[in-house]
Amino acid sequence: MDEDRITKLEVSVGHLQRLFDQLNEVVTEQAMRADRMYRKISELERQLKESKDKTPDSPPSLEDEKPPHY
Repeated sequence: MDEDRITKLEVSVGHLQRLFDQLNEVVTEQAMRADRMYRKISELERQLKESKDKTPDSPPSLEDEKPPHY
């Protein structure tokens, strides 16, 4: 009786460990994707700033203008 209970607990722990490992893989992958996106956004922001700095005499773009209600 006790052996059956221990075996069931061991099987349950094995399943939980597998689920934990799968979730860990997903979380790690998502963290890596987020890191790549943050780096890409930073690079795009840098490129945009450089582009604006290269043409200081040009009129401000519509993106830089505040809407009339401000």
